[in-house]
Amino acid sequence: MGELCQGLPHPEAEVRTIVASMAQAGLLEAISDGGGDSVRIIPTQRFVDLLKQYQTKFESVFIPRKDLRGRQLAADVHDPRLYHLVETMYDHFHDIGWLHLHNYGAVCFLMASLVKRVAMAYGFKARVEICHAEIRSKEFNFFLGTKGYAAPGQIEGHAVCIIENAVLVDFAVSSVRRTLRRDFYWGLATEFAQHGEVIGQLQLPGDASVTWKNDWQTPDGPAEIAKYEVLVEELFKQFVARFG
Repeated sequence: MGELCQGLPHPEAEVRTIVASMAQAGLLEAISDGGGDSVRIIPTQRFVDLLKQYQTKFESVFIPRKDLRGRQLAADVHDPRLYHLVETMYDHFHDIGWLHLHNYGAVCFLMASLVKRVAMAYGFKARVEICHAEIRSKEFNFFLGTKGYAAPGQIEGHAVCIIENAVLVDFAVSSVRRTLRRDFYWGLATEFAQHGEVIGQLQLPGDASVTWKNDWQTPDGPAEIAKYEVLVEELFKQFVARFG
């Protein structure tokens, strides 16, 4: 407490009053350290969590994050809590570099597994769904993982992450930018709803739409998921080190 009072440009009485009020609010804990005026000031977990929330809000409001995200992420998620999760994961995946084409932005089974791992770490239920996708507009039709459309060396199949059985997250669409449109989105998210073969649909600005289907599920899917298990854990450690 003494060092705190000396280090702040405020009267000691004012510092002690504020510390006492923060302790009463559950933000700080004052612990006697040997009697007398020797008191240690320790932040509580609630204080740490509030600081993290402040950091996230600060970055989203005062750094041009919103405009960048708006150009790169198309998300139609109705649950505010899940929408916030998708935005948070997208921002962190972008900042750590995973979404870039030269990293993992086109490796769908790895990316879906990473989304699953991080979502579960945040306390949400998540799974990898093997599927394929169609992107349609008046100008073009593009297929992701559809049988018969894989390039040489590519697996015939696609993978997304389903969170809380309510939201479909697809952060592996970089191949669209590489082969079709350089201005295409980096990440997509929509409501998960099984209607026949369709598990999700997303209308993009203009006339383009994305439809995910699970009537074709590559038999190589489980092996692809297993292949990335060790790498997913290694990358997740980087995520934790960066973002906590």
